[in-house]
Amino acid sequence: MASVKYYQHKESNSKTLILITFTFNHQRLRLSTGLTVPAKAWDKDDQKAKPMKEFAETNKRLREITNFLLDKYDELFPSESIFSKDEIKRKSQELKDSYQVFAGRKEEKIIVQTTLLSFIGVFQERYKNRFNPTHVLHYNALKTHLESFQQKKGFRVDFDTIGKDFYLQFTYYLKEIGLKPNTIGSHIKRVKRLMNEAVEDKLTTNLEHHKRDFKVIKVDVDTVYLTEAEIQALYELEIDIPEKRRVRDIFVLNCFTGLRHSDWSKVSFENIHNGNLYVRTQKTDEPVILPVKPLVLEILNKYNNKLGVISLQKTNEAIRFIGQLAFSKQIKSININKWLEIRTHTARRSFATNAYLAGIPIRDIMQITGHRKTESFLKYIRVTKLETAEKLKDHPFFR
Repeated sequence: MASVKYYQHKESNSKTLILITFTFNHQRLRLSTGLTVPAKAWDKDDQKAKPMKEFAETNKRLREITNFLLDKYDELFPSESIFSKDEIKRKSQELKDSYQVFAGRKEEKIIVQTTLLSFIGVFQERYKNRFNPTHVLHYNALKTHLESFQQKKGFRVDFDTIGKDFYLQFTYYLKEIGLKPNTIGSHIKRVKRLMNEAVEDKLTTNLEHHKRDFKVIKVDVDTVYLTEAEIQALYELEIDIPEKRRVRDIFVLNCFTGLRHSDWSKVSFENIHNGNLYVRTQKTDEPVILPVKPLVLEILNKYNNKLGVISLQKTNEAIRFIGQLAFSKQIKSININKWLEIRTHTARRSFATNAYLAGIPIRDIMQITGHRKTESFLKYIRVTKLETAEKLKDHPFFR
């Protein structure tokens, strides 16, 4: 609650200056109305100057001051919102400055207040040349979800409100609208990244996002990989639709190179020298060099060195179609249901897993996949205990 109280300052020339005590959120601002009235004319109980007809303009100005202060308070401190001490202090100064402008004692300065939502644009501009463009654009989706969440759930989103309550309500909201756990986790990761950046910029001192409860949701998905025999069978599958056949061929290329779907927009015969493929990856912008299988050259020749890359949305639709077709045709597989589970990323998992099972050193595979940590790579590959045992059978240690 906020309250406005007027009181008399010391008397001078039979008149007193009317001052203000504005109390709110355990703060107290002392301000001046700039109005003077005869000492005997002030009614402390009614908070007015009397007789009222004589001091009509004075009392009108007092009402205007009261309305201004209470309206500004409502604007800065929305009901049912929780503010940190630093935030209250900052907003108190903003309220005081606004009153000085209202009273005509200070020129208004147009200050664009940086909020968490407006900071997203600042962040994107700052890193547009350092991050992959697609990565930067993901923050647009986050902003859309935050704005929708704020509007539909009535939860004010700003630097000072990012805490446990925000985390629980926002993640629940994202579940409500049908987002999957890993997508929700990615949005939470971006919120944490923005908050860390804002703390460094001294826009906030809120560190609630560092707490254990504010965790990035992540579940293990896309666990299947295709063996080399299954990849070959998929490549030989008859597909009548040219666009989907092209998606299948790019998928097979990724299974044997570890590249991403988007990387093939940069690849042609000019990237191949002495049996090695040289390419700078789209996502990480890092150079990759890898040996080329004959099948890779065969596919590039099939498209006359103009492979072309279909949009990710159409690619995902085509991959599901291809998986269902392989399943219905009962293309040979250790697990026939595996075809229904393949997704775009299955190709890179297949490359990493098959390379590992073939005995290629982990560090060498990581040079191609772009993994920096062995721990992350080991979570990435899909190897059962039986497959590990089979791989180790021929090792000298077990002989």
